[in-house]
Amino acid sequence: MKHPRIIAIGLLLGTLVSCSDEKSEKHIPGKETIPVSPEKTEKEEKPEANLPKKETHVKITSREDKLIDQIWKLPEVQELSKKIENESKGKRHLTGRISSEPSDDQEYYGISISEDNGQALATYFDFRIYPDGQIYYYDAVQDQELTLKEWRTQKK
Repeated sequence: MKHPRIIAIGLLLGTLVSCSDEKSEKHIPGKETIPVSPEKTEKEEKPEANLPKKETHVKITSREDKLIDQIWKLPEVQELSKKIENESKGKRHLTGRISSEPSDDQEYYGISISEDNGQALATYFDFRIYPDGQIYYYDAVQDQELTLKEWRTQKK
C-alpha cells in the first residue's frame, strides 16, 4: 500500500518541478537596447545579445518588444536618452516598458519611457500605439492624446 503513495507523491513533485516556465520571461529593454534597423538580417547578431541578462518576472512578447523598439526610435526619446546619460555621466538611463495592454475598455498598448533616478521611476513620456500602428503621445496633464505631429508642434 505504501508504494502507490510514494509513486503518487513522486509524480506530483515531478509535475510541479516541470511546470516552471522560466524560458518565457524576458528582460525589458532599457539603455542597453540598441535599435536594430529593419534592413538587418536575422543572421546578424543584435548588440544586446552580448549583454548579461537581467532577471525579471515580467513576461513580454516579441510584439511588445517591437512596440517598445518603435517608440525607442523616436528622435525625442533618443535625444532625452543621450541628455540623461551625458548629465549623469552614464549612471542613469531611460527604459521603455509596456504600461498597459489592450483590454475590453481600451484598444491600445501604453508605452512609458522612464528613468530610474535612484529614488523613484520618473516617467518622461507616455505613448499609445493602436492596432493600426498609429502612435499617439498621451499628455497626462491635459488628459488628452495628441498625434506625434500635434505633439511636436505644441512643444515648439
